[in-house]
Amino acid sequence: MWAQTSSTLTAGDRAQAPRNPAWLGRELTALVAGLPVVALMLVWAIHDGGYDTDTWYWGALVMLALLTGVVIARGARAVRIPRSARVALAAFALYVAWSYLSISWAQSPGDALEGSNRALLYLLVFSTMLVLPWTVRSALIALLTFAVGVGIVAIVLLVRLASADHVASLVISGRLAAPTGYFNSTAALFTIAALTAIALASRRELPGLLRGALIGFACAGLQLGVIVQSRGWLFTLPLIAIVTIVLLPDRLRVAAAAVIPVVAAVAPIHRLLHVYQSATPGPALNHSASLAGHSALLLCGLGFVVATLIAWGESVLPAPRPNPVRRRVLGTITIAVTVIAVGAGGVAATHGHPFRFIEHQWNGFSHPLTTATGSHFTDVGSGRYDFWRVALDAFVAHPIGGLGQDNFDNYYVSRRRTNEEPEWTHSLELRLLAHTGIVGFLLFGAFIVASIAAALRGRRRPGLAGFVAGAALLPLVVWLIHGSIDWFWEIPALSGPALGFLGMAGALGARPPADTLAAGDAVAEIRGVDADSVAGDGAPPRPPRPALRAAAFAAGALALLAAVVVLGFPYLSVREESGATNLRQSNPAQALHDLTIAADLNPLSADPGRIGGTIALDDQRYASAQQRFDQSISRDPGGWYAWLGAGLAASARGEKAVAQHDLRVAGSINRQEPVIRRALALLHTAHPLSPVAALAQLTLSL
Repeated sequence: MWAQTSSTLTAGDRAQAPRNPAWLGRELTALVAGLPVVALMLVWAIHDGGYDTDTWYWGALVMLALLTGVVIARGARAVRIPRSARVALAAFALYVAWSYLSISWAQSPGDALEGSNRALLYLLVFSTMLVLPWTVRSALIALLTFAVGVGIVAIVLLVRLASADHVASLVISGRLAAPTGYFNSTAALFTIAALTAIALASRRELPGLLRGALIGFACAGLQLGVIVQSRGWLFTLPLIAIVTIVLLPDRLRVAAAAVIPVVAAVAPIHRLLHVYQSATPGPALNHSASLAGHSALLLCGLGFVVATLIAWGESVLPAPRPNPVRRRVLGTITIAVTVIAVGAGGVAATHGHPFRFIEHQWNGFSHPLTTATGSHFTDVGSGRYDFWRVALDAFVAHPIGGLGQDNFDNYYVSRRRTNEEPEWTHSLELRLLAHTGIVGFLLFGAFIVASIAAALRGRRRPGLAGFVAGAALLPLVVWLIHGSIDWFWEIPALSGPALGFLGMAGALGARPPADTLAAGDAVAEIRGVDADSVAGDGAPPRPPRPALRAAAFAAGALALLAAVVVLGFPYLSVREESGATNLRQSNPAQALHDLTIAADLNPLSADPGRIGGTIALDDQRYASAQQRFDQSISRDPGGWYAWLGAGLAASARGEKAVAQHDLRVAGSINRQEPVIRRALALLHTAHPLSPVAALAQLTLSL
């Protein structure tokens, strides 16, 4: 794999570089600690994007243990982080600290704690990938592992579609939701993997079969993106493509590698789109999915064969001599051609009327409505305009600290103009402003700017090193651009790769220790480090004073203990909740006991009381239900459901005055819920609304 890269070295250098123990030790350390992080990203991808708390909480504990092990094994003095990356790390850490501080003013402290723990998870992912001693080869292996892993998931999905294997569990309302469980995040996941695969497949250093496989995986990812029919994906894809071409070196080769996957996604477009037209589960949906799957798999196979043959043919030809001037000219031409191609594709997709199409979409966006057409791409209607309106109102009302982390849902319900109840703002920027105010927005913005600056330092390295650093930024490109109009922060399968590989790109710009440069400047270049960058770096730093070392150790131990506490106890609470949910039908008494333990393990969370109250209502334990809903209200007074549950329990116990008060509070928070109005209307009649009937009606309306 490294034949072309090392062709400029002397025979002695080539023999010495691989046997350098320090160099091999750095590479092994990066792989041993880095590949488990990538594996965790893939686990999240196939488990509903890692969205569920009982999935990402244990991942956060794994990341905490992994980061602690890396720092202890390497020693704090051995960790070399570029200055801009240190600024980024400090800004991210301050953002997480501010997020935890927002618990003190959040209306729902339990939600703020959960959101802060999710932010801590991302800080752990970024930090772990940043402090590892990445070499070019180990970073390349990490990217390949991610791209191949998601690519295999894509092929498996296409096989299941082709064989009509439980299509209804994969496709919801005619759109592919698997594996993340959410349409837009599924499209973004496969786009990230496809872009990464295309970029890596353009490199001559990789074996021909691997390059062909990467193109095949990219074909699968883009085709699945079409089946998802995410309008956010469609509208942001042109900008993502342009930024990708601008970001990566060797733009002409990357653009050439993208031709086969793009053709593979466009050629069967009618079959891919037809899945949406057969939305109802049954034979018609199975037939459409089977046709789409077979066409997609055939084109993936053809893409693999053609790309492999091209790669093999290229391997027998001599590599062109470097020509910086020609490279810059070709790069500029490639950018221009990409922009023109994107524009031409937009005109073709809108049947020659792009401005009319944009106006139509804007009207549907700003005035929510639904129009049934043959493709979700051409449908209009979205609640985002109202979500963003309320998010901006929240920022104006709470400009410094925001509502508190993850406290948007209750605020929105009482101010909404739609019938939706979103938990998230559907925009990264508005999420920062609404949840953590201007302070959180500036801190996270500083992190993004500084971390990109650190990554671009690695991007400027010559040869394969700079290319790998650029490719590591591609998940962030999709996450930032598409995530500006969607809720991707909450999905670890997207935020993990975006922030983790961002940390890896920043680490590639770090100066390596002098003892790893046994083969001189040539070995430095193979790892992507300029000779000038290591000059004068051989002198070991002076050891810190014993007092400072002891203080740093104590601070680190306290931080570790605090992280274990804030992550461990809520995770145990979540596990108790999950077990209780599984037992609610077969053993409600045991389920209620488990939820009591869950409430004790996490004294901020309103979920155990809300879930326990619902189980008690269903089991006609009205006194217990009222007590548990009251507990939930004390922890989250803005949640309408707990007020409704408490009112229903009081009504069933004959406490009409208490029931009327609780139901009116629920109605003041959620004015659109018909069950609340019906419960109030029937409260003083001979036949008040029973809790069981109310729960059944709520289930139907959700």
